Amino acid sequence: MNAQVGLVASQDWRKWVAIVAVGLSLFLSALDATIVALALPPIASRFQLSDSIAAAITLSYAIPLTLLVLPSGALVSRFRALPTFLVSILGFVLGSVACGLAPNFLVLLTGRIVQGGFAALIATQGVALAAAVVLPKERGRAMGIVGTIAPLGGVAGPGIGGLLLANFGWSSIFFVNVPVGLLASLLGFLSLRGVSLGHQGPANNVYHQMAGLLRRPQFLVALIAFFSSVSASVALYYLLPFDLSEIQHIDPALSGLVLLFVPLGMMTMGITGGYLSDRYHARPFMLAGSGLLLIGSLALSLVVSSTTSWMDLAWRLLLVGMGIGLFSSPTMTLIMGVGRDMMAAASTVSNLVARLGTVFGPIVMGITWTIVTSLSTQMVAGIIIVDILASATLIFAYLSASWLDRNPDRPQVQTGTPMAIKTPDHH
Repeated sequence: MNAQVGLVASQDWRKWVAIVAVGLSLFLSALDATIVALALPPIASRFQLSDSIAAAITLSYAIPLTLLVLPSGALVSRFRALPTFLVSILGFVLGSVACGLAPNFLVLLTGRIVQGGFAALIATQGVALAAAVVLPKERGRAMGIVGTIAPLGGVAGPGIGGLLLANFGWSSIFFVNVPVGLLASLLGFLSLRGVSLGHQGPANNVYHQMAGLLRRPQFLVALIAFFSSVSASVALYYLLPFDLSEIQHIDPALSGLVLLFVPLGMMTMGITGGYLSDRYHARPFMLAGSGLLLIGSLALSLVVSSTTSWMDLAWRLLLVGMGIGLFSSPTMTLIMGVGRDMMAAASTVSNLVARLGTVFGPIVMGITWTIVTSLSTQMVAGIIIVDILASATLIFAYLSASWLDRNPDRPQVQTGTPMAIKTPDHH
């Protein structure tokens, strides 16, 4: 047996610990993107800031997170996985501590910029590591686990933030990152030693690889489907709080419960979709997931502009979440179905597309709402946007499946070396 394969077989636990470590790191960066919103009023009061200035606390995290995606991809491809993973997590934790201890607004803003910069490094390497440490036939399950853990950070942020604010004050929303970050670092230290993403050449080679990936029809079409699904889900989350509050007149506590049906659906189908795509094929589950997303979105279209029960909303949101979960794992399996040397580039491109999707949905929604002024009409216009984006997801998922059907000789995933672990030399 090949020494490298033997190492994987004998230390099978390492790859799944690595998957959990990656999931926790992505959970951490997603958590901080949403948890801070609730703390803006007390922070503004503490430092005597206007609302517009306080908004810079959010932007100072989001801007470096987006702008540093491409440079982070170049860094990830040039160094071993463990050092970059530990540096990204510990750098994020230090930025969090600086925010929590900030004596003035400038220090707080600097800490947020540090957080955003290291969050870009976390996000860029995360999916690549998850794909690299498992066998090709296990990649769907890996994507399912990471794709289930990571979004929970963004969804749980408001709930965790509200609990911490009520009991411990605004500083606690930054200090909560410390135990999560240290746990992710420990798990990464135990499982990522010797792991490499393969390519360690000049940074410009990575950018060349990204351009090459975008010229591949299978990769590009799957990427557009992924962009559409992210845009649809974020646009829906932009719409729902207004609908629950202003149209349905549901109190905040119950609204939070209703919104949890989306991540519940994602958790239900995320790992399942990954397992099924490993066992059978990614194509049917991409189509089924995107179809379920569209059905859930269309079902919501029937109730967003009129009052209904929270349970009537909940099952529709559950369908949306199940569609997202079932779609995401096989789609990321296709996107990451490249050679190990290309994984950093594929992860960087997919992460950049995800960042753009999180911006695109709310921007389109905001522009539409400036044109349409009636609240009920805004809800209808908003859900139509979600329906269009969900339809685009289904269309491009179908095109991706059709392209694969016309090119059966092209492998769905790379079937080379199962794990990028460099075995030690024995002299």
